[in-house]
Parts: sequence; C-alpha cells; structure tokens
Amino acid sequence: MLNREVLQDSLSLVIDDEHKLMLAFYDRLFDEHPEVRPLFGADLRPQATMLQQAIAAVLDHLDDAEWLGRTLGALGRRHADLGVTPEMYGWVAGALVTTMAERGGGDWTDEMTAAWTEALGAVAGLMLDAYPAVAD
Repeated sequence: MLNREVLQDSLSLVIDDEHKLMLAFYDRLFDEHPEVRPLFGADLRPQATMLQQAIAAVLDHLDDAEWLGRTLGALGRRHADLGVTPEMYGWVAGALVTTMAERGGGDWTDEMTAAWTEALGAVAGLMLDAYPAVAD
C-alpha cells in the first residue's frame, strides 16, 4: 500500500516552482544514461513542467485505480511510441529518487526513498502494461 502522507511530505520537501528538482533530475539521467538524451527536445523546461504536473496528479489520484490505469496506460502507450524501452523506467526511477534524496539533504529519510521507489515502480508497471506485447 502506497504511503500517500510520506510521498506528499517528501515531495513538498524537495519540489519548487522553478522546476529545479526536475531539471536536476534530467541532468542526472543524461549523465548516467546519455543514450536517452536524443528522446528529449533541446529545451527541457516544458518536459520538466509536464513531469512535475504528472507526479502531482498521480499523488492526487492514488486511491482512484480507474484513473491511474486509464491515465498511466495512455502515457505508457505514448512513451512506447516515442521509443522508450522498459529498461529506461528503472533508470528514470533511480535518477529521480537519487535527485530527490540529494535535494532533501538531512531531512530526507530511508522511508521516503522506499516510498518513492515503490510508487515509481507501480507507475512504471501501469505504464508498461499498456506497451504492445512483444512476440518471442
């Protein structure tokens, strides 16, 4: 069961209006996995805004399985069409949680890391469920 309170409290700790968290996340992601950089446009601000809004929307709908399935399924299909591979979801989750923990500093806890790892895994699962089946 996802811990809404820990997720929201920890997001409040690290989020900002200038999208610095998201831009720092993209910097980390591209440093660790430069092969994903071509999937993004030159100006990351629109992408950072969309990601921040998407995270907030998911937190707002944690108890609405139908909304989560429909919304994240559609998002998963779009990502599949863009060439995002299943492996990349783990890269994104790792880079995002590490960036959040770094920005949270001494106020960030292991419980927060665990909550975000679980939540991002659940989001990835719902997005990947919408990927076209690959024949072996």
